[in-house]
Parts: sequence; C-alpha cells; structure tokens
Amino acid sequence: MSTAPKEPPVTIKDTPLSQHNSNRNAAVSYKPEDFRIRRRIHADDMVEKAVRLSVKQFIDKFWPTPAVGNLPPIPSQNPFADVVSLVANKAVEKDVADAFTKAVNEYTLTPGMQLRVCANRTDKDTSSLRVDGAFYRTDNPHAPVPEDGTPHTADQIVVVEFKRGETDSDAFNDYGEPCPEAVKRTDARGQLATYAGKTFAFQHRLALFLLFVNGTECRLTRWDRSGVVITVVLDYCKEWKTFCKILWRMSQCSNEQLGLDPTVRRIYPTDPLYQVMDEEMEDHESDIDHDNPTPSDLDKLASGQPVVYTYMRKMFRTSLRDDAPRYVLDVPYGNETRQYLVGRPVFITQEAIGRGTLGFAALDREKRRLAWLKDSWRADYPGVEPEGQILQELNDAEVPHIPTIECYGDLPGQKTVSPEIWEWAKTLVDKDKSVALAVRKHPDDESTTQRSAGAKPKPRQKHKKQQPKSKLPPQLQLEQPNATDTTPTPSPSRNPLRLHQHARLVVKEIALPLKDFASGKILLSIILDCLEAHYVAVNEKTSRLHRDISSSNIMMVPEFENEGGVNQIVMRGLLCDWEMSKRINADVRAPRQPVRSGTWQFKSVMLLKNLDKAVDICDELESFFHVIVYYAVRYLESNLKKKGVAHFIDDYFDTFRYMEATWSCGYHKENVIQRGKLQTSDGKMLVKFGDPLDDVLRTLLSWFRGNFAVQDYANDLEQQQRASPTSPTPASSAPSALLRPDKTNDGKLPVRRLAKFLAMNKNWKRPRADSNNSDASTKSVVAVPTQEQYDLAAKVQNHDAFVALLDGALNSKHENMRHPKGDRYPKNRKHHGGDNIIRLDRSSALFVYLGLTVPMRRKPLKRKPKKRAKTEQAKTTSDEDEDEDQEDDKIRNKDEDEDKNSAIGEDRGQDDDNEGEDDDGDDGGDRDDGDEEDEESEGEDSKDEDYEDEDYEDADYEDSA
Repeated sequence: MSTAPKEPPVTIKDTPLSQHNSNRNAAVSYKPEDFRIRRRIHADDMVEKAVRLSVKQFIDKFWPTPAVGNLPPIPSQNPFADVVSLVANKAVEKDVADAFTKAVNEYTLTPGMQLRVCANRTDKDTSSLRVDGAFYRTDNPHAPVPEDGTPHTADQIVVVEFKRGETDSDAFNDYGEPCPEAVKRTDARGQLATYAGKTFAFQHRLALFLLFVNGTECRLTRWDRSGVVITVVLDYCKEWKTFCKILWRMSQCSNEQLGLDPTVRRIYPTDPLYQVMDEEMEDHESDIDHDNPTPSDLDKLASGQPVVYTYMRKMFRTSLRDDAPRYVLDVPYGNETRQYLVGRPVFITQEAIGRGTLGFAALDREKRRLAWLKDSWRADYPGVEPEGQILQELNDAEVPHIPTIECYGDLPGQKTVSPEIWEWAKTLVDKDKSVALAVRKHPDDESTTQRSAGAKPKPRQKHKKQQPKSKLPPQLQLEQPNATDTTPTPSPSRNPLRLHQHARLVVKEIALPLKDFASGKILLSIILDCLEAHYVAVNEKTSRLHRDISSSNIMMVPEFENEGGVNQIVMRGLLCDWEMSKRINADVRAPRQPVRSGTWQFKSVMLLKNLDKAVDICDELESFFHVIVYYAVRYLESNLKKKGVAHFIDDYFDTFRYMEATWSCGYHKENVIQRGKLQTSDGKMLVKFGDPLDDVLRTLLSWFRGNFAVQDYANDLEQQQRASPTSPTPASSAPSALLRPDKTNDGKLPVRRLAKFLAMNKNWKRPRADSNNSDASTKSVVAVPTQEQYDLAAKVQNHDAFVALLDGALNSKHENMRHPKGDRYPKNRKHHGGDNIIRLDRSSALFVYLGLTVPMRRKPLKRKPKKRAKTEQAKTTSDEDEDEDQEDDKIRNKDEDEDKNSAIGEDRGQDDDNEGEDDDGDDGGDRDDGDEEDEESEGEDSKDEDYEDEDYEDADYEDSA
C-alpha cells in the first residue's frame, strides 16, 4: 500500500494545499469555517520555513540592549511560581494564561507595556481572530490598554499564545527537524501560523513577534513573509531571572523594532483626515450607478469627465464600517512619496507565508479621488520585475483591458529577514548541531540536512522519545557570533525561504470580481477582452506572457461605449496581476524563483504533468478555458445539482496526484482534456448548460484534446532521448523539424516549441506507425498523433481561433445564454478533509498529506426516513429531494476498474504514521484556544450529514457518453 509523502520537493510546492490562498474567494472549495483544514494547510506551509536559534542569538539579533535605560531591579522571588503549581496540577490553559499575565503585570516586567488576556471576545472587524493574549503600549492616549477582554487587534504589539504544558502541544522541536509531524503538534503549529497570518492581514507589519508559552516553557518566535525564526525551549520558571531580562529588553524596543511598518500612520478620530474619510465615504450626487445610468450620467461619461461609480463608493464605505482602524499609507514613486487613506482591506490573503497581498479601496489624500491600492511582498530575485514597472511598460505599449498605473514603488529597507537568518544559521551547523539550523532536505543541496550523505532516513515511529537535553541551558550552548560575521545573500537554488520585498502600487480602476457577471454572454465577453489583452501583450513590442491566468486575476469594470449612436455602459474585462509575467525569450528559460509560479487550479494539464515545461501560449489559453469552466459550473444553471457542482469543482480544480516522486495533475482534470469531454469525474455524464456555451466548450475541448495528444507524444520522445541520448531519433516517430537541430546539450535534443513547428510545417503529414525505419529500442509508448490532432493542436498555438470562436458565439443569433442563479456551491459543503467523510475522493493523497485518516470505501448507506412534521409547503420540496436521493443511489457504486486506473500514484490506505493519534489538536479539557470556528464547525456537522454520503450525478441528465 502506497502512502503520500510527508515532504514534497521544494521545487513543486505549488499544490492546491500550498496555493490555496491564491484564489481565496473563488477557486478554493473548502470553507473558512473548516478551521482544522485551514490549520493543517498553514502548518504544511511552515514545514521548511522554520529557522531555529538559541535564545541568546535571538534576543541579540532582534531585541538588542537599549543604549539608554538601566535594567530595573529583578524581583527577589520567582514571579511565575504560581504557574509551576498550576501546570503540576494539570490546569487548563485559561488558568495558565491568567497566572502568567498576573505575574508580568504585578511585577512590572515590561515597563511601558501591559499584558492582557483577550480570548473571550472578538473584534467586529477581525473575523474570528482571538489570540490568547497580547502586549499593549501604556503611553498611547488614543489607544489605552483594553480592559473589556476584546483583542483590539489594531493596538496589539506582541502576541502571546498559551498551552497547558503538554509535550504534544509544542509546535516545534529542539532537535532534528524544527517542525514535528505529530498530529497535535502540527495542529498547534497551524494555529500559530493562522494567528500570524490573520494579524498580518489586520495590521500593517513587517514582522510579528509571538511568544509561545507552553506551561512552564516558552519559545520566542518572529514571523515574516518568508518564514519563522524560533528559539529552543526556555524553562522560564527555572530560568526566571533570564526571562525577566528578556521581557524587559522586549519592552524597550520601538514599535518598528517589534515589527510595525514605519511607512504607515494610524488615523484617530481627532485627526482631520478622519473627517475627510467620513465625507468621502458618503454617496455623492455625481456618483453613477452602472446598472441603471440616467441620461445625464451617460452625457457626463461621453464628455470624458472623471466619475465615481456607486459600487466604488460603497466598497470604500464598507472598508470603514464597524469602527475599522484607518491609516495613511506612503507609496514611493520616483523622487516623491504619495499618500493614500485606507481602512480595512477589501481583499485579504490570510496565510502567514507568501506574498501576503492586501487590496484597498483607497482615497488619494491630495486629489481626494478613489483608486485601488495593492500592498504585497513581491519575490525579490534577479530577473523578477516589479509589477508596477511591468504595468507601466504595458500601458506605454497601449495594451488594452489592463489596469492603468498611477504610482508604484518598493518600500526602502523592507525585505524579509528570515532568508538571511537561514543562511547565517546554516553556517553554524558544524559548530553546534543541537541548536543550529535544521531543515528538511532540499533536493538541490545535500548540505541543508543533518543526515549524513548516503544515509537512508529512519522509518517514523509511532511514539518517538525526546533526545536527552544538554545539562547547560539552551541559551548558553552557543556563543554569540562575532560582530564581523556577515550574512550571505540568500540563494534561490538552495534556500527554501523565499526572499520578499515589500511593495505598493496604485491603479486607477476599482474592479468588480468576475463572479458578479450577469449572464453567460457577459462571461464570454469578459474572457474575450482579457484574451485581447493577452494577445497584444504577447505579440506587440512587450512580448510578455502573463503566466498566472486564474479566476482572481480576471476582473470586470464598467465602461462607457457609444455603439451606433447609442450611449451605454458595458462591462469590460480587466486582466490583472502581471507580477508573475515574463518576456518570451528562448535564451532566458531558467527559473527565476525557487518555486514555480502560477495558480494550481487553473494551470494547464501539461504544466502540471511536466515541471520542466516552459509556459507557452497554449498553456495560457487552456487556463482561460479552465476559468470559463469554473464560473460556468459554479454560477450558471446546468444539469448538475448543487451536490454535483460541489463534487465537480472539488475533483476538477482542487485535487492532485503523487506520481513518480512529484505532484501531478488530478485525474478528473486530465481526463477531461485528454478525452475532450466535459464530464463528471466518473465519466457517466456530460455537463451541459443548454445554450450556445455548450458548443463553445465542446469546440475548445476538441482543440485542447489534440494539443494534449501532440504534447504528450513530444514529451515521450524527449524522455526516450534522455534515457538513451546516443540513440538516433527514429525517422518515423516525428519529423526532424520537431526538434531543435541547432542546440544540443550532451546529445540531448530539447523539444521544439510546437507553435514554431506547426508554423514551419503546415503541410507535414504524420508518418505511418508501422514504418520500417522504426527502432524498437526507442519506440514511443504514446500513440502517434493523427494529422487531425496536429491540425486541432494548431488552433491553440495562437489566439486567432479562440478569439474568433468567442466572437462568433457573442454575435450569433442565439444570444439567449443563461443567467447566473447565484453561487451553486453549497455553503455548508464539507471539504475532502472533513471528519464525516463517506465518499472517498480519487486523490486520497490529500487526506494523508493533511495528516487526516483516509476513509475506506463503503457501500451505500441505507438511510431511514427522518421523522419530522412537514408543512404542506415543505412536503413538495422534501419529496423532490427523496426522489433525487433514490436516483443518486442507483448510480452510487463506481466502476472499480476505472478507480484502479485513476488511482495510479494515489494512496487509498490509511496513514500508518497517524494511527492511534487524535486528529483534533485541541486539549480535551481546555477551552477552544480562542477560536470561534470551533463552534461554527460543530454547528455545521448536522447540516452536512444529509448529503455527505451521496454521489452527485442526476440520473435525469445521464448521457450515453
């Protein structure tokens, strides 16, 4: 029985699990309420992102001794004596937190700061974020230390998380790998990562310091967008004098030293700018409703006057409601600095590690004009251009349907520090391996692991004993490095922590999400506009591929248009987020970052199957196709019921397989492209919408099917050549023009771009499969494509056919395309990682990868009818549901042969490593760790059990295909 790996290669960390936040509001099917799933995903993101230091190294690096000020007298007795007795008596977390807080405040261990427990209530504007405790400044007259038990997230300086003191509650290790794999410890690490991510989302920070107090032990942690720096465990109850000094040094640090962004200033109600924002958030008479414009509105648009649409004003007003904190943000632009007024972010990325993109409806302080401000931590490597610079270049080239740049710039001195700490700590491994850096083995660097060269990893044991600790305190085991030590520049080829640079840009357009499209016709029109933008960017002087076509990067904006003398407002597409774009240059094909860019859910099948493949136009066009499928299935009426919609989206977009030591495309998505049929995952039914959209999707699929056949065949030839580089290329396998004869690499001939081959060989006829020149030793295992498949593949090597197809559909006589019926993905839908899974998803590796138990396939459950009173109005609906259930039961059993084929490289067994462990990371007798999601998740279990064991095909629409 195969099992999914616990440590996927660093170079392919872009699985749905690690890229889930790229399309948080669209492409990810799991709900935010599934907090355990979210924590496991965040914990997985941290596997290779932890750097371990000694306590002395940590405080000397981040909390230096202040130049002014003397250390106050240390208490004569242990302030934390009560904590020792509580932990010995196995007290709950709340008691430990209260005792710790009382000691810090009564003994004034943090002058100028006070610690508060704040896990009982939540702020109105921070979702369900409830950390256990936090330190607040006592000298801020506008933000006094809270006394109401509410977190007041915007005022928190240092965050604290408490645990009751059990070993399996520790999120990190002191020996070996910093990130343990035990389920409860993984949950604890995911909880910390969740808190860090949410704090980054609701505060403007460069870094976050988080004290992890586990009973009588404590770890100091520092989080930034690259990773987390942790210390070895300090027993603060035994080493209480040392801990008092550490807390004092922390309290003497400035806000900037403690991670707050100096380019952001808080706006309080007494500030005149607060009144300016109040005025601008109210509706103005000059605002235009794009859905119902008046004749005067259209005349105003025709005159070219700058206007504000009502949805823009509403977006700005919503960001300020519930007394949300307000800020002034600096945006550097050349030799000047512009300022924008913002409230709560409209778009939030809540993961702790990554670009951390935040989007704001912002007000230009000088011009008092609304605009869109993007705050992100871009990848900082040679060859990776800032997005603002790219947009400026595209604007200068007059590329249509893209954002209009107003200003942009990198914030000076604001780069992530964790990669540099990783490099510095890595140099200390030979000195003392017990406290220096320990990370998972990187496939490109043998020196990043402590395991000896050539040694095989030991099998994981169910109960692993802790290694004996040194008699010396951990903080004294390694001397402070000399001041002359230099920090090497992080290398993207070996450092698993990506280097990020803080940047901001402002664009003119405040766009609407694509999910708000009004009809299938408008959906295709939006895609057509973005295709035009993509075409011009590729073919004009910019010669640039977007390389991240996804649901969140295609937006809508209202635009004035005069057609046939009639003034009107139409919705236009806007192709956004060009940060990952790259020039089309055959000489610059090497990767610029340590991980591959793009959004997993919308990547082409060939990119997901072949990590070495460079992104081409055909891959981008296939991504546009996947976007159409996603929004059509999720929002347009079809022959899929809601349960079928959920299963389709889960299987098509969010699943993956582990094949040949790498993550690969999910079975359903590959099967649709390979067969050229938009069908359910079991192949029993075609998905239909009953309008011209069916013809569009069918035609596109025929093209991508041909392209898949040709690409798959070319990949197979390349693999054969790599296996036997000295063997001659069989004359019958492919034309000589398919390979680059002018570029060799030790006898290995890379496959030529298919577009160029088809352009140069329009009249080429495929060779006969039984040619006498065929060499059996290099015979392809993939079928030789037919001439028809080559012709179909040629359709997606440029934009012409795709554009003509959509344009023809929009201008056809059959314009009665369906209108959206709202989000058809069930709100109470449980993700694959839920507790009460009955239906086994084909990509069982997802369960193992999350550390969850993989459920075994069961026979259909025979549910007893529920006994409850029915009203006359409810009887009809209930009877229809029962009929649907009966039809579902008829087709519940899957084709076992098909399942075996689809399970190649996938795991269907239980994870032996996790056997006997509790999936829930919460302590049995404790409170809920300050998470409101616990109650929400429990409340939703009963809602899901009605359909958790059901399949999704509707027998009324079963198709013979």
